[in-house]
Amino acid sequence: MHSLRFRFLLSLVLVAGLALLALWSIAHFLVYPSLLSREDDYVAKEMGRVESAWQSDLKKLGAETRDWASWDDAYDFMRGNTPEFVEKSFSQEMFHDMNYMMMIFMRMDGSPAWMAGYDRSTDQYSTCSSAADSCRWMSPIFSVVQDHVRHQRPELDKWLLSVPAPAMIATSPIVPTERGDAPPLGWLAVVRSMDRAWFESTRDQTGVDISIEPILHPDLIVKPPPIIRISDDQLLAIRWLDAAPGDNKLSLQATLPRREFVANAASFNFAMLWTIGVLLTVVIVILGLLELIILTPTRRLAHFTREQRREESFSDSLPVSLIARRDELGSLAREFQHLLMHQKARTDSLEQLSHRDHLTGLLNRRYLDEYLVQSLTQANQNHHAVGLIIIDIDYFKAYNDHYGHPEGDHCLTRVARILDRVVDDQGIVARAGGEEFIVVLPDVTRKRTWRMAEQLRLAVAGLALQHEPSPVADHVTISAGMAISLPQAPCQPAELMRLADESLYRAKQAGRNQVGARIREPWYQSQTL
Repeated sequence: MHSLRFRFLLSLVLVAGLALLALWSIAHFLVYPSLLSREDDYVAKEMGRVESAWQSDLKKLGAETRDWASWDDAYDFMRGNTPEFVEKSFSQEMFHDMNYMMMIFMRMDGSPAWMAGYDRSTDQYSTCSSAADSCRWMSPIFSVVQDHVRHQRPELDKWLLSVPAPAMIATSPIVPTERGDAPPLGWLAVVRSMDRAWFESTRDQTGVDISIEPILHPDLIVKPPPIIRISDDQLLAIRWLDAAPGDNKLSLQATLPRREFVANAASFNFAMLWTIGVLLTVVIVILGLLELIILTPTRRLAHFTREQRREESFSDSLPVSLIARRDELGSLAREFQHLLMHQKARTDSLEQLSHRDHLTGLLNRRYLDEYLVQSLTQANQNHHAVGLIIIDIDYFKAYNDHYGHPEGDHCLTRVARILDRVVDDQGIVARAGGEEFIVVLPDVTRKRTWRMAEQLRLAVAGLALQHEPSPVADHVTISAGMAISLPQAPCQPAELMRLADESLYRAKQAGRNQVGARIREPWYQSQTL
């Protein structure tokens, strides 16, 4: 009862109990709240990418609508000069390729002049002069569009529709290309359904499974929390989006895996079980005064394990006194070090893969977004400028259609390689998607940014990749848009991207194979270089 072995055993039991209590407290008051907080950050990033994807689609739809509405043939059609415009310009195949659901030409008072629609669910293509007969199925959407344009200013507008089905809509006044003083003759509305095909496309872009449901009376519904953890493996992220008509909403829902949380929780539980096992082994095996031989190195190893769990980045070097041992504890320490080194190598490899585009080997959009935020933050702190260049291969769709997608992939790879070679260590080059590339240049001037954009354009032209369908040149060319965030007028990432995209649009409007530029001056004024 009073033996040293019993006291030692009792002390070990007490220590083991205190250790278990400490582990439980750490788990419930430190570790799991920290894991949940990191999971919230992960959800915010994923939903940000989803939001960026649908906003990009809506922006693209607006650009396409503006192009259609500023086409001289469309303007002449509204004047009644080209009745053959409809038959020549529109077909079921065009609607299918452009992923359009409806196109509506309206007069300025909102009355229909001509409409066409393609219902993918029934494979029905209809053209009419009003929402009747074969076009009756378009009537609910036409009514909402008609009411919208009656209150719209004569400029491009992009918005979401809740009923009868979720959709993206862009409306623009119909004007000639060289507008001058010519008044708009009507409205053009282009509708793109947010259907299964759109969900699959968004999932391909973001890797996130999403769904959308209309909320018709949001004031009568209790708004759900933004994150619902539905199981140990999955969670549901919810965002409400404004949509017409009225105050309706669209509920954007994304099902996300909880891989990181589960993995970290499993690692933590494994570490706890391992620690408990060590303690129990000590209690069972060590019945004497073996503190110096067993318990001291065991505590040192447990302390190292806990320290690595608490740190964001772990060390793969265990204490030399453990590694150098020739007994079982030394072997365990060496195996554990090997496991840490293997885990670190796999983590580094996975992190590297997650930052690269699988086709071109360039950095991907996810890394670009993080890098751009970091660059702008550092630029704001250090008072220097950051340049951004958006590059688009001219008439790449025509290239793919003419030479085939394998050659198109080869073209993307060649262009990516030369862009990366020209930029070198002056910044980064990322593939934003499709035939679009983005260059970020930290600590630059306007002149250097412009020179870099021009060098990139000339380098791609110097590849002399044949491009017969291109109306610009007989070889592959690029159009580039540049923008710069100045210390006296810093930009947010989304704004800098928007300015560069506008510059790219101007370069395309000017004939392509050139560089367009816009900068942000003090007092938030945009001027052309």
